[in-house]
Amino acid sequence: MQLPAPHVPAHLRRYVVEQDYAEYTAVDQAVWRFVLLQTYSRLCDTAHAAYREGLARTGISVERIPSIGEMNEKLSRFGWSAVCVDGFIPPRAFQEFQASAILPIAAEIRTREHLVYTPAPDIIHEAAGHAPILPDPVFSAYVRRMGELGRRAFTLPEDDSVYQAIHFLSEIKESPAASAEQVADAEQALSGVLGELGAPSEAARLSRLYWWTAEYGLVGSVDDYRIYGAGILSSLWESHACHARSVRKLPLHEGCIEVGYDITQPQPQLFVVSDFEALHEVLERVADTLAFKRGGPVALAAALASQDLASVKTSSGAWLMGVLAEVAPTLVKPAWLRFSESISVSWDGELALELPILRDVARVLPVGPLADSSELVELTQSGLERFRDSVSGRHRLSFARGVSVEGRVERGHWQQGRLLALEFSDARLERPGLPELVFDRYLLVPVGEVVTVEAGAADVAYYPETDYSSARVPKPRIVSAREQALSDLYQQARRAHAQGVAGVSSSFPEVHARLTREFPEEWLLRWNLLESLLKVGVHSPLVERLQTELERLELHYARREPIASGLRYLSGSVAA
Repeated sequence: MQLPAPHVPAHLRRYVVEQDYAEYTAVDQAVWRFVLLQTYSRLCDTAHAAYREGLARTGISVERIPSIGEMNEKLSRFGWSAVCVDGFIPPRAFQEFQASAILPIAAEIRTREHLVYTPAPDIIHEAAGHAPILPDPVFSAYVRRMGELGRRAFTLPEDDSVYQAIHFLSEIKESPAASAEQVADAEQALSGVLGELGAPSEAARLSRLYWWTAEYGLVGSVDDYRIYGAGILSSLWESHACHARSVRKLPLHEGCIEVGYDITQPQPQLFVVSDFEALHEVLERVADTLAFKRGGPVALAAALASQDLASVKTSSGAWLMGVLAEVAPTLVKPAWLRFSESISVSWDGELALELPILRDVARVLPVGPLADSSELVELTQSGLERFRDSVSGRHRLSFARGVSVEGRVERGHWQQGRLLALEFSDARLERPGLPELVFDRYLLVPVGEVVTVEAGAADVAYYPETDYSSARVPKPRIVSAREQALSDLYQQARRAHAQGVAGVSSSFPEVHARLTREFPEEWLLRWNLLESLLKVGVHSPLVERLQTELERLELHYARREPIASGLRYLSGSVAA
């Protein structure tokens, strides 16, 4: 059983599944070898210098699909770990994994129909694409920093619709059972969602920088570059097509966050960074535009627009975590904050208290100093008495911007001389020009001023712990009798190849005879047979026959399959 990385944040464990290695078929292994043998041969000269050594150093062989457990062990030497996930995971979760130096790897593998390029996440992309460059410390730090910023950047409500549409289209395009009509409908649905978008969110802009660097980046100069982006490293087509003159090469700059991309199509332009140190420079310039870095009114406006969980950093030292619904009367100097859900409070990085869930009553907290210009957080137990009415025993605290809280203080919470909260019963909250709010119980947390707001929960303890998933991937597949017969032939050829000259000489003629009778249009297994014969040095009439058949199939498939690419690879490997 694959052991998950021990430091997976508790709220992310639900995304971690087990790699069921036995579910990989001989066809899957053939797909892996076909792609990796060629990309490795090509990329040794065109990829970043870290690529060649990075494969072996991170537990990846061109000969077989990697074990994620082995990759986890190898990556630990470079401060990283690996976990298995089931395809797409939410962008925020992906960013949190990377911020924690955990590489999430989708364990499914692309089908034979999508050897050249797949829009869906698969183990070729995640393992052979992302992992090899991670041992480079400068690039590794860039990926982690990107994750840290990504989890704090604000989305917009429309972002989820785009994510769902892309997810659906990717899955449809990868499914062998999908019809042309289904693909067209999914493409139209994505186009419709994109057509309704306004300005992209800051999270979407940051994801574009990740796309044009970690996914599709080149390093060097526009005239002399090397590949380091995972999307190119793992694509048989892109690793070749990226060099075409029709693909524009542009110097990387922060303006790339304004350039959109289509995950389901080859890219029309690529960005070139001078070196990995320059990645950090560009990233920090982009980071300075993010709302949480700018703080104040900009951050408050972004939180309101996102309609999602946010963390408000206050001058009192408290972090307020909830869905911000209103900042009034102005963003510049608000008098109060209203949350649409319960609020959790963190002091000094520790989840301290949870505001009571008040049914049918807004969650409102005053902002700014008290009316006498003092700060609520500095209020002592003895000082509280000056706000108490001696007759009724009730306390009334008035704030400089017109808000007041009045009620019976049942309990106060102090820590090292700092007021954390006051618990009121039978409380009334007054705001200028608005109806009074009445609370059976009310927790007043010192806010002071709003410093900044970031997306998500600043304290991971906010999230409930989750258990590791019981799912196993790849998932079992239902195959027809014909598909099973073909898979058995792949397995027979794989066993024969492992036995060397003796196995190849005795078994391959029988395998080929069945191909001729039952699978005249099957090209990948024929390529495997030819590659194996050439590798073990068996020179027989079958070599020439397989060569001729593959050339015929190249014409039969109207060059839509990478047969010519495979033959060129074999020609070069034999010559070498």
